[in-house]
Order: sequence, then structure tokens, then C-alpha cells
Amino acid sequence: MLNKFIIAGLIFLNTNTFAGEMLLNNVIANYAFFYKNISAGTMQLKIQSKNNEVQISAKYDGNFLAELANRGYREEISLLEKEKNVLKVKKYSYLDEKMSYEAIFEETNKVKILEKNSQKFYLNSDESIFDPMSMLLHLMMEYPNVKDSYNVISKKKLKIYNYLYKDGQSIQINNKEYNGFSAEYVSGNKTNFFLFSKDHNNLMVLTSIKKKGKEKIRIELRNIEYTN
Repeated sequence: MLNKFIIAGLIFLNTNTFAGEMLLNNVIANYAFFYKNISAGTMQLKIQSKNNEVQISAKYDGNFLAELANRGYREEISLLEKEKNVLKVKKYSYLDEKMSYEAIFEETNKVKILEKNSQKFYLNSDESIFDPMSMLLHLMMEYPNVKDSYNVISKKKLKIYNYLYKDGQSIQINNKEYNGFSAEYVSGNKTNFFLFSKDHNNLMVLTSIKKKGKEKIRIELRNIEYTN
């Protein structure tokens, strides 16, 4: 049975303590996925905890349009463990229709990449390394105590994401208004935008990916389920 996970006063990797008294329950968030403003499938985000482990995962289930965005089927899972009041990333796994690999976090700044039928290799950095899911969790749990730049694994490569944050943001989704903050970074010719709702413990409610200024992918929250 998954237990309620209270996050307050912990330290996430090598960063500051958590912002305020945050209570994050085990949650399942369901999203609608759009490709060039056309319905293309669904995404489900799960945050689960048991004992000293925390797992955050995202699963895409899309149609042929989603396949054009490499999200026909995709599953990402990040496993973290609480050690002496510190929450550390331990393992990240990625699976889609074309690629699968695991990232083993031997140190906060040293990651071993394992791929079937391929030799292992390492990613190293002077700073802490995140995977996409632990990075998302970090933003939801740490804001506003966040940095402008992070090292993030992206499809077996280490990239530096420079974030721009804006507070006081709001949006209407299905006639419901969400208020919170946004985080945005540019990678190549793509701009990645995320909106988080402060009324829902900083849960992500919107993702928008633009290519050369035109929105290519949009992910909108549809409903939230809480588990015991």
C-alpha cells in the first residue's frame, strides 16, 4: 500500500531545503495530448511513495499523430530514495517505440547509461545531474528555491537547460482557472514551456513545446486522482 508522502524540510540532491511546508500526496494526473492543436492521445503522470522511496513516472498513449512527435508510446520512470533527510535520484528508465535505456546514478554528478546490446558509458558533470522526471519533480517541489541552470539527461545525452521563471501566471483549461508559475527553456529550435498550479501543490497543469515559434505539442491537465 502506498503511503502519504510528506515533503517538508528535506533536501533535494545538493540544493536548498524545500520551499515552505509542502504536502505532496500520492497523485495520478491525467492529461490530454495535442499535436499541432489536434487531439493525439493521453499522458498520465504518477507520483508515488512507499517507505523511503519516491517514484515519478509519465506514460504516453497516443495515436498516429502522436507518433509524429515520438510520443505514440513512451514511458519514463525516475526512482528516488530518501537518505538521511536527503532525496537522491537513483535510477531513470526510458522506453519508446525506437529506444530504451537506463541511467544509474552512481553519484549525484556521475551517471552510468545502460542500453540493451550496447556498451555502457558514463555521463559526468561538475554539477548535479537530473533526468527529465526528477527535474520535473524538482521544479514542483522546490520552487521558488530553484536555479537558473540545470544538467539534464535527454535521450542518453547530457544537456544544460537554462530556465526562465515567471510568477503570477494563470491559464484556463476546460473552463477552469489555474494560477501559479511557469518555467521555460530553449533547446535547439524548440521552446519548452511548463505551467504549475500553486493551488495543487505546484502540480504541472500545462506543457507547450514550440518549434520555430509555432506550437507543436500541447499537454493539458484533465483530472487529478489521489491515492492512499
